[in-house]
Amino acid sequence: MRRCFFVLLMLFSVCVSASYYDGTQGLSGDALKSKLHSIIDGQTPLKYTQSGNTDWYDGQNIDVWEALVYTESACPDEQPKCGLVQMLYLDDVRHIDQANRGKSNDDSWDREHVWPKSRGFAKQSQDGYTDLHHLRPADRNINGAHSNYGYAMGGKPFYDTLGDGSKVYSGTYVDKANESFEPTDRAKGQIARMIFYMATRYEIGDNASPENMPDLRIVKGNEKQSGQPTIGDLCTLLKWNQDFPVTDFEKRRNDRVQKLQGNRNPFIDHPEFVGVIWGSKC
Repeated sequence: MRRCFFVLLMLFSVCVSASYYDGTQGLSGDALKSKLHSIIDGQTPLKYTQSGNTDWYDGQNIDVWEALVYTESACPDEQPKCGLVQMLYLDDVRHIDQANRGKSNDDSWDREHVWPKSRGFAKQSQDGYTDLHHLRPADRNINGAHSNYGYAMGGKPFYDTLGDGSKVYSGTYVDKANESFEPTDRAKGQIARMIFYMATRYEIGDNASPENMPDLRIVKGNEKQSGQPTIGDLCTLLKWNQDFPVTDFEKRRNDRVQKLQGNRNPFIDHPEFVGVIWGSKC
């Protein structure tokens, strides 16, 4: 009986997931991208920082800090409020007390905008600024090294300064001349799918209130930051999506983000959509 009930639950889960993407069958290129945009459009934005929100587990006045403690939780199931948060670039966890809320210590963590906010949405009133699908906890120093650079391979290895003052190789590379950043292998696929989400979620027509967002575009080559809503490199990101498959952590995170803001990242549910939309351009 238990086995049958489990199978029914699994079938129900599959049906719900499939129905979310109704209308995408047989589409490709811009037609598929446009359909996905209509599906994930209109999420409920959170405040970036909610004044007085000191309890990040009470579910009240949820801001981005509290949301990330939930979506990136590194706590065991039996201790869901242990206070540990998974970092994006490192195979490392930090405590919520290490959040960079004015302390700026070497062992603190920031809210990293994977699509740098200076590339199209520098104001908190713009929906992309607080979109959880591309906001991740990251080591403060690595976040600073990433800056507003685009994504590509190569550069000089970046050495992170630890809390005790020692330096350690972070697994990331920074090319200051070309303004590019290569993340760690554990983050490459995740970053690619977040960037493809942002380019699909924010398109022409989203510039009016309440979204106030430009059309975000992924370009070929590593385009330096110029205030335009663009980022590269498209072909590198395509390769990362292919070479670094979706993880169980990403799937769990996608579910949790949907609970908080109401939409999903299609490229976690269907990473093959990336190639169907952008593959011909490389």
